[in-house]
Amino acid sequence: MKKIITALALTLISSITYAKPYSCTGYLDGKPIGDPIVVNASKTPVAEDKAYDRLLYKNGKKRKEGIDYVQCK
Repeated sequence: MKKIITALALTLISSITYAKPYSCTGYLDGKPIGDPIVVNASKTPVAEDKAYDRLLYKNGKKRKEGIDYVQCK
């Protein structure tokens, strides 16, 4: 049991260690919507997926107009 807990803890710590902040902006019809948001992720595609979900479901409600794409730096 101790080995399982230790393995889970090390996995969690290592995944957090490699995550870095990305500044992401959502676009609709080629125009940015709202302010950029900061997302922590290990890679750009993962950050774009997280940002897309957060921007699409802002404050627990789905955006009426939607989002075409998200770009992260």
